[in-house]
Amino acid sequence: MASFSEYGQGLKDRFRNLRWPQNLNLPRPRWPEKWPRPPKPSRPVGIALIVLASILGLIVLAWVVLNLTLANPKYGTPFANWSLGTFGSSKARVEQAKLSHPFSSRFEIKSLDWPGAVEAEIILLDFDLLGFLPNRPWAKKLTLRNGEVMLENKKDDRKTINPQGLVDAVEVTNLDIKFTRRNKLRTVKLVTASGSFSSGTVSGEATSGKNRITFDDLKREWDGSLDGRVTASGDNMKDLAEILGASSPDTPPFKVNGQLTMRKRTWSVVDLGGRVGDSDIGGQVGIDLKPKKPFLTVDLKSKQLDFDDLGVVFGIPVGTGKGETANAEQVGAKRAFDRSSRLIPDAHIDFSRLAAVNGDISFEAAKVVDAPSGINALSFKGELRDQVLDMSRVLVKTATGNLDAKVRINATKDPASTRTSGTLENVAITRLINTSYVKGSLNGAFALNLTGSGFREAFGTATGEAGLWSNNSEVARIATEAAGLDIGEILLLMAKDEGREYRKSRCLAANIAFADGRATLSPAVVDNEDSLIFATGGADLKTERLDMRIFAEPHDKSVGALIGDIRITGTLRHPEISALNAKTVAQGIFSALLSSIAGPLLALPFVEAGGGIDAPCAQLIADSRAAGQAQDPTLKGRASDKS
Repeated sequence: MASFSEYGQGLKDRFRNLRWPQNLNLPRPRWPEKWPRPPKPSRPVGIALIVLASILGLIVLAWVVLNLTLANPKYGTPFANWSLGTFGSSKARVEQAKLSHPFSSRFEIKSLDWPGAVEAEIILLDFDLLGFLPNRPWAKKLTLRNGEVMLENKKDDRKTINPQGLVDAVEVTNLDIKFTRRNKLRTVKLVTASGSFSSGTVSGEATSGKNRITFDDLKREWDGSLDGRVTASGDNMKDLAEILGASSPDTPPFKVNGQLTMRKRTWSVVDLGGRVGDSDIGGQVGIDLKPKKPFLTVDLKSKQLDFDDLGVVFGIPVGTGKGETANAEQVGAKRAFDRSSRLIPDAHIDFSRLAAVNGDISFEAAKVVDAPSGINALSFKGELRDQVLDMSRVLVKTATGNLDAKVRINATKDPASTRTSGTLENVAITRLINTSYVKGSLNGAFALNLTGSGFREAFGTATGEAGLWSNNSEVARIATEAAGLDIGEILLLMAKDEGREYRKSRCLAANIAFADGRATLSPAVVDNEDSLIFATGGADLKTERLDMRIFAEPHDKSVGALIGDIRITGTLRHPEISALNAKTVAQGIFSALLSSIAGPLLALPFVEAGGGIDAPCAQLIADSRAAGQAQDPTLKGRASDKS
């Protein structure tokens, strides 16, 4: 039998002896003259083509060998550890790694341990070799179970994670995301997340402390942004804001939802709705992380605001009783306030939060309930720039009149300094003072400077002026006579049941000077046809001690008037009133001496001749209107307009 080589040589000889058949009279095929002849590659080009083909062949061969090798955990695991050590950390290790099968796009990893960066029990990564194309993620799907990610703490790193740019479909369970914010280690647990960003089906839940965030139907848009619905709830919105790199005051427990949009380093939530404490909330918020300092935009509205919830925002411990929505911090602050003998709460506002962001802030409450002084609506608008919060307008409305103010807080230094000024227009006296003895409305103007991050600290440094006046006040006759210690008139009014009869005032005016926390009346005056009533003295806001005198100069004659004045002492929270002093005692002794001479002379020391001077009402009201204009000249026009 011929060998294979001999058989091959025979075929070669036969083909070599083949000739074009001559007997068929067929033309020999020739290259058409009109066709361009293909260029013959030069020797260098030919060599280059051979080299290129060889390289491509080697790449294909390497890819085949790599797939066959990496599908075996015996080789896939050391390859993964080598890659981690070369491109990541020398301490990073996996227990097992391999392709699901040869030529598969899924890489399976068990027990990844990258100290200080990533830990995971199971990772399944379906990669996309065309991930380098625009708006195409490198991973088709990421499956991760029971892991932890530690984000680097870089002060100048303001980037945010945009998962939709890295992966399309996700299936994540129990992933702890850890990072440092405001020198405190924080953890956000991604409890579950599943779905596809391209089809808009990603939903899940995350928690951080007592805060809970759920998201639904997250979708990657054509420009790479992320849109979807988000719901957030928790005990205090401050904690949630710090997680996002923003800043917020303390709030009651909350639950809000809205439409989330993430475009690169800009996050926004529009169509916001929900509740904070016992108040509804709506509007929109956003944060832009591209500037050196993140920029926060807040535009919120409330149809009905429970004033207790706003009090918490400004550190006032109110509204923690039955039926009120409150957290543990509020309850503790309210208990401390109730135990205190002081009226001004010992609440501090962490103004250092103002350093976290810049921003524009707007809030409007169409209706306010459970508020002091008859407040039924309010709004404020301002801007925060480099730790200076400038509230250009704070408008507080009542049924009869308004408080219109400006507030500027400079927190660039500790303690913070505050400058406030404003006017009062036609606010019912009974809204400010719980009394039935005075009726009418008040106007006012004020300008104060305060220093401190707490209410007591700030009011203890108050410096400036305030003025109050009324053109329509009425004072109960019994109160007028009591101010003058006219016992005879008081008894007569009680006998005639005329104690609640009112006398229209010629004027009511009060000027208050503030100096380093000391408020001094200079003076306060009520003038009517019965008497001219003065109030002098004041209060030390540092200690809240009162030291005031009230006395009257009667315009009419009366019998039974005591000599002396009314003293108000004690504290703002627990005032004490006394009427007897040395002059009153001397008056009684003199009466006893006269009665020893003749009985009818007993009443002589208690006879008041009347004829007291009238108050210079025009000048007093002018002084009240001018209060604070030296600190804030804009008050001049505003006060005159609201007379």
